Amino acid sequence: MRSSIAARHRLRVKQRRRIVEYAKEHGIKPAGRHFGLDRRTVRTWLRRWKASGDEGLVPRYPARRKRRLPETTRALIRVARVEHRYGAPRTQVWLKRVHHLQVNTRTIQRVFREIGIPVLTKTPKRRPRQMMLFEKDEPGDSVQVDVKVVQLQREKVFQYTAIDECTRYRMLRLYPRQNQYASLHFLEELRRQLPFTIRKLQCDNGSEFPLAFTLAVEAAGTRHRYIRPRRPQQNGKVERSHRVDAEEFWSRHDFATRADAEAPLAAWEQRYNHERVLVRATRPHAGREAGGQADRASRRPPVSEHAPFNQQGCARSERRNRHQLFGSNLDYSLRFGCTGLTVLGRLGTMTGPPSPRLRRGQPRLPKCRRCLTNFPQ
Repeated sequence: MRSSIAARHRLRVKQRRRIVEYAKEHGIKPAGRHFGLDRRTVRTWLRRWKASGDEGLVPRYPARRKRRLPETTRALIRVARVEHRYGAPRTQVWLKRVHHLQVNTRTIQRVFREIGIPVLTKTPKRRPRQMMLFEKDEPGDSVQVDVKVVQLQREKVFQYTAIDECTRYRMLRLYPRQNQYASLHFLEELRRQLPFTIRKLQCDNGSEFPLAFTLAVEAAGTRHRYIRPRRPQQNGKVERSHRVDAEEFWSRHDFATRADAEAPLAAWEQRYNHERVLVRATRPHAGREAGGQADRASRRPPVSEHAPFNQQGCARSERRNRHQLFGSNLDYSLRFGCTGLTVLGRLGTMTGPPSPRLRRGQPRLPKCRRCLTNFPQ
């Protein structure tokens, strides 16, 4: 029996053989009464056993049973599979919400196999498009903020980072927690430390940047923007700076606590902002000047807040915030190279009259008060 009968039928054959043996010894009627079966069933099994032995007791189930699923429902399942290209779970939801039909997912999958489409053909994965690299024309036009998790010897700390998209000027702070209170404190430090006005601040959708953070940013006169979910490329500059931190700072030090790391991190921030050489490939759309590296380095703020700017430069005021300045402006003397005026301090408010017949959206060109010429764009 074990060699010719399938394993899934052996127990059932053993049970039926016991019934027919009892029927052969005591009769069909007592066997049916003893086992609770119909006499015709016992008679059929006994006849097959006498003719073919144990092989005759193998269950003879139909190859395809009659389906209780209506043909209209099967047609709808076919439409979901062929036209909408739904899987079994989505087809179940579609039938329930659109057609008010409740069908089990295993039944739907069985219908998929019967119509000959058990597996959907995978569509080729779209190759992600190369994002266009861009820069801002003015310091403070956009500041990216993000948080980097750093594991020290004894604790885990969170490095809050802000970077300006125009100058790559950064500010770094360490916090023991990653929550809205740390974010609000970092925002206050950011507004106080940056040497220019922040007009837009963008961050990701993390829980450390909730609605309270957005309201605090907007209350300071700054526009706030969340990047798209699962798009860290939109915060690429701050993400890339975190990679620089990991390669050039955290991998070279081994701190035990946050207090041990704060002073070296401040020194690293100073070195990054004022001493580190920027290496960048020149691209046609990267900026107006061909030498992007020298231009970006020239737009960085001075080492000291109260130190004079370049002694042979003119100051350029912010053209978007001429009436109300929430902070300080950045010097453009190295960029434009005018030799007409010496400027001390941080605020540059010497701007000539606007150019005549300006079109809508055309920026006003500031003038040097000595040479009365427009700064180059």
